[in-house]
Amino acid sequence: MKAFVFDFDGTMIDTEAVWFDETKKYLRAEYGLDLPMEVYEKVVGSSDEPLLLYMAEATNGKFDAAAFQKYIDVAVHSGRDKLEMRDGFMRVYQYAKDNGYKIGLATSSARAWVEPVLEKFGILADFETIQTADDVEVIKPDPALYRQAVEALGVKPEEAVAVEDSRNGSLSAIGAGLHTIAIKNEVTKGIVFPEGVTVYDSFADVDLDAFLAGK
Repeated sequence: MKAFVFDFDGTMIDTEAVWFDETKKYLRAEYGLDLPMEVYEKVVGSSDEPLLLYMAEATNGKFDAAAFQKYIDVAVHSGRDKLEMRDGFMRVYQYAKDNGYKIGLATSSARAWVEPVLEKFGILADFETIQTADDVEVIKPDPALYRQAVEALGVKPEEAVAVEDSRNGSLSAIGAGLHTIAIKNEVTKGIVFPEGVTVYDSFADVDLDAFLAGK
């Protein structure tokens, strides 16, 4: 192994739980509707299209996607300064850094959202490549983000470990040929992950020495 490629939302910081809670709050207040978990699971780590389609159908075409996005931008993105790293993430991250692995990032989010947060935590300069939604035509679960990440790092896919939290992200990493671990969070704890992914309930359970020894 020569590299680690990290996902961002839900893996490094738990924005997905905030996004889920704020979305539920908005839908109940504006339309009196609940957000089924099976709908939300489709958008975790990917685009919002399944959710927007569901809401359009559930409201007979009355759902205002622009108003919803404006609300989410304010509710989630304006809280950037209050974000914290997921418990235990820095232990895994520091392991990769201390042991001389190349470090990359592959996220379905936009660069304008990701880089200020990495800078806030003082780790932006550690990433040799940052692949975002701005860099590909199709985001996760398509493998393009991870393919570009390992290419930019100058390693083969089989020489890299992807660190994920979602099914869509895991499908992207596996599709690109990376070894993949997934650490569940409060939103993704009920998701069935693809075959071949090593899944942990928390970062505290991650034993990278054991994982890497088996690769």
